[in-house]
Amino acid sequence: MATTIITQGQGYTIARSDEAHSTVPYKPSGYGGRSRNHGYVDLVDQPELATFIPEAQRSAGLLRLLQTVNKRGSSFLTCGCECGLVRRKTPAPDGSDRYIGSYIAIAFRQPDRNTPDRIYKLAQALLGHINGSQKHHISFEITLVPLLDFFGHGRCCILHINASGAGHTDQQAWSAFDFACNSLATATDQLNELPESTPLFTGHQLLFPRVSHPLKASIPA
Repeated sequence: MATTIITQGQGYTIARSDEAHSTVPYKPSGYGGRSRNHGYVDLVDQPELATFIPEAQRSAGLLRLLQTVNKRGSSFLTCGCECGLVRRKTPAPDGSDRYIGSYIAIAFRQPDRNTPDRIYKLAQALLGHINGSQKHHISFEITLVPLLDFFGHGRCCILHINASGAGHTDQQAWSAFDFACNSLATATDQLNELPESTPLFTGHQLLFPRVSHPLKASIPA
């Protein structure tokens, strides 16, 4: 997926992809070996079903995020997710040698709201409601991803959020990742509380404010 960075700062990057190659919903598929895409699962107004998502069974934070985004009355939905432990060949500058990599795909439930401009403002708004942590090493790489089709409504744009949590042990990495997901869930709740006519992002909010010990974010080519 070729990407272009739009903006970045300490602990975050927002980029856009120029390639549309997938649709929502999508069917299960295998990647080879043990890796598998389990396919789209409709959680809209059925947040309790998130407990059956294999990826969510690895992380309490990811489970809460899926349930929050898809809860009854939410303006948003999730289109997919993944998470897993990655060990670094070379430790990061802070000394951490492992992290949890992930992606969580989020979109508006109303198809006509999933335009590049509105999805970009959603990315900014989410980052504007997420604070850094004195305890956990977290970062966010957010990509605006075009789709060939969204539930039969044609081309649109959604967010792929790569939330990362790093540490010196597996437990530290998973704890940081849970914190990152919980922060996203709280941010989603705050956006859902806004009146419908209120802009999600006005341009006056800081992105990812009060970051402490951030990880350098990057978007792979």
